[in-house]
Amino acid sequence: MDQLIGGGSVAALHWIIPHTHLVDEKGSFRPNLLRTAYLVAFGLILHDVPEGFAMANSYIASPSLGILMAIAIAIHNVPEEFAMAVPIVAVKKRRFLYTAAFLSGLAEPVGAIIGLVAVHFHPALNSFFMAFAAGAMIFVSIHELLPMARRYHKIHLFVLGSVISVFVYMLLTAVVPG
Repeated sequence: MDQLIGGGSVAALHWIIPHTHLVDEKGSFRPNLLRTAYLVAFGLILHDVPEGFAMANSYIASPSLGILMAIAIAIHNVPEEFAMAVPIVAVKKRRFLYTAAFLSGLAEPVGAIIGLVAVHFHPALNSFFMAFAAGAMIFVSIHELLPMARRYHKIHLFVLGSVISVFVYMLLTAVVPG
């Protein structure tokens, strides 16, 4: 149920907050790069807050789970940050790129602090925050990545990437003690 709340909350923010995608839901390319650059950066910063929830609250549940979550999110952040940087670099907004990267870097610790403080006052929120983060990530992954895969006729790569990510997560759970 909490995953539905997480995904639903992000879906609600998606419809409330004005934004655009490089590729629309029909698979057509959107050329307004400057607006896209700002909105991708803003969306990514908002997306990083639940990742902070996930890391901190996973660590509360189990230190080894917290380490595993931090590794998984770190791996996930590399292509994510490149995705944010590409449209910003394309419009030659170097100062904005530095600012967006800085704010994106702060968003996860801010999410972690919010999660830790909330759980300190109400321990039952720990599982809610982990499930919320999972639902948010699932929504963002499917909603943002599928249109891009469709546009470039690369659905098979989306599926392959999803399978590989599950395999890597399973491998990490076997390697990380706990």
